[in-house]
Amino acid sequence: MANIFDIVKGWSARKKIILISSVVMAIAALILIISWSQTPAYQVLFANLSESDAGSIVNKLQELKEPYKLTSNTILVHSDRVYDLRLKLAAQGMPQGGGIGFEVFDKTNFQITDFMQKLNYRRALEGELSRTILSLTEIDRARVHLAIPEKSLFIKEQEPPTASILVALKQGRTLSQSQVQGIVHLVSSSVEGLNPKNVTIVDNKGELLTKPVDDFVGLTATQLEYQKKFERDIEARIKDILEPVIGKAKVQARVSADIDFSRTDKTEEKFDPESQVARSEQSTKEKSTTAGPAGVPGVQSNIPGKATAQAQGAQTQSQKQSETINYEISKVTNHTQGQFGNVKKLSAAVLVDGIYTASGADAKDAKGASAAKEAKYTARTDEEIKRYEELVKKAIGFTVERGDQVAVINMQFEAEAKEVIPPPQRDYVQDGILVAKYLAPLVVALLFLLFVVRPIIKTLTTPPALPKTAALPYPKTVAELEREMKRKEELAKVEEWNISLPPSEELPIKRQMNEWSTWVMSNPASAAQIVKDWIENEEA
Repeated sequence: MANIFDIVKGWSARKKIILISSVVMAIAALILIISWSQTPAYQVLFANLSESDAGSIVNKLQELKEPYKLTSNTILVHSDRVYDLRLKLAAQGMPQGGGIGFEVFDKTNFQITDFMQKLNYRRALEGELSRTILSLTEIDRARVHLAIPEKSLFIKEQEPPTASILVALKQGRTLSQSQVQGIVHLVSSSVEGLNPKNVTIVDNKGELLTKPVDDFVGLTATQLEYQKKFERDIEARIKDILEPVIGKAKVQARVSADIDFSRTDKTEEKFDPESQVARSEQSTKEKSTTAGPAGVPGVQSNIPGKATAQAQGAQTQSQKQSETINYEISKVTNHTQGQFGNVKKLSAAVLVDGIYTASGADAKDAKGASAAKEAKYTARTDEEIKRYEELVKKAIGFTVERGDQVAVINMQFEAEAKEVIPPPQRDYVQDGILVAKYLAPLVVALLFLLFVVRPIIKTLTTPPALPKTAALPYPKTVAELEREMKRKEELAKVEEWNISLPPSEELPIKRQMNEWSTWVMSNPASAAQIVKDWIENEEA
């Protein structure tokens, strides 16, 4: 280690700056990539918050020193802290959702006026109703407004309370008429004196959901829904009885029902004169005697003070008898109440497909629109249509007196190619980012070792180069000396044979070869003797 420091001390200032900069940049890049790869994922804590709720939750997260992200009306936190934070915030009544509820009365204020007390009660009631309406899965947001007038001393002058509700539905969701009526009765039952007719519900598109009467047919929404459900049930009956025979997706049925929603009450009384029973009998008999007129008729008998002879009058007798008999006559009273929703008339139209026979193959092998077009179509016979018509009549409860109508028609259906749903495509970008988070630190560490650490170590461990000096010739080896001696002996023999050899070192190789070839052709005996001597020397 001391040698390394000594070597670095001997470097120039430029080399030291490059070394320090490279090490610092590599360490910084390594730290950034490792921190990026270990950054926790964020998950939605609450979405679709109001401004007041979002502000309250953000302040609480800041108090808890929890990292968060705020985008529009959505708050994101670390994925491993979502459920814990939801419980903590719920314990403190956040988010409030539909507004302030009855918790507004949790704190007692003795200085509040009667007007503010009533105003807080109305605000709390509106908030509680909004929260209750938000419990429906189809509703995203809800707002309730109540108009509660002051109580009057006179009943005639008392104004009825009213309520208006604004609901924002979730994407692709709708409210059925029964759900709308349920909300109406919920609100009307929560406010004293509120009539359901005074409750209005509007969606976020401005459409009125509480429509009492349909503008076109004069039916209430409930009656119209009942009629549609009744028609769908009849259509389902027709398909259920024909599809097992004809085939699936080869029957189409439409039913129109004329339903009487009026309700009638009838009371009838009938008397039977032949059925008489004596209920009471009364008999009365009277007999009386009356005296006739007496005295002398004329003026003399009427003069006062004058005595006259009294004449005796005749007596009269009378007799009266009556009898009364009361008879009870048989009476029948009938009270008839008409049934609600009587079917006045049914009309059914049924369309059936024909028979397809695949050419050259079984019909079951025909798949798709192209195969259906190539198959041979055969219409159904009149006898089959009549049988189907009888089945339909039995299924819907056909009645001639009611004027019901049924029509079964055979027509060729248009073949539709089945939509092929492609498999879900994999998001390779996200997969690549996920893999990069784990591989990036390793790659950076490897590059740091190869291009920073390795060159530094190589530089530090390489000994310094010696100064260049003039190259001295090395002494010849024994083999080189032996070859040189043999060469000299061969040259001596050639001189003895009076052979003039061509120069060997002064000429180029190609020219040497040409010279030697010419010499061998002109002196074949000498060349053969030289080769023979070489062989003998090698063997020796």
